[in-house]
Amino acid sequence: MFKSKISNLTLVKIVLWGAIYFSALALVYHIRWFIPFLLNNTVNVVPTDQMPFLWFIVQISKNIIFIIVGLFLVKLFKKYQQTGFFDKECLKVFNVVIISCIGLGLLGAIQTVSNNFDEVHFNDWISIEGIANLMIRSFTRFLIINEPQTLYVLLAIILWSVKQFVYKALIIKNENEAFV
Repeated sequence: MFKSKISNLTLVKIVLWGAIYFSALALVYHIRWFIPFLLNNTVNVVPTDQMPFLWFIVQISKNIIFIIVGLFLVKLFKKYQQTGFFDKECLKVFNVVIISCIGLGLLGAIQTVSNNFDEVHFNDWISIEGIANLMIRSFTRFLIINEPQTLYVLLAIILWSVKQFVYKALIIKNENEAFV
């Protein structure tokens, strides 16, 4: 049982280091393609339905977030492998990952809304009922159906719940150690 636990953590670390590597590689390429765009508006790699400047900024930001989260998770699993449980420093990792999930969701929402700005039909926003209808339609169509950014928010909520559990477990652990 103990051996499979170690091999599972090793597999997780390998996957994390792979994600960090590919995110770093993507970051280098996006920055490399962003510079010619800034110099002479070359947009060979940008999808046709995207706003180039925003697309580059979002891609670069997402890859930076993936690298940061990956490094923090490697630190978290290394600490877990050493001690066999989470401690107060692990709560900081949860905070970084939760904030990163929310950030990724916001970046995706901004990109989705700006790329579909012409479909929002602002000239129809003349009554309270029309505004409510178009806001709900735009929100569900663009952010839930086309680009499900809500998954990042749901992941942040799940991680927040796990963090609360770890926090309570740490309190109980400290109380038990103080009692003994």
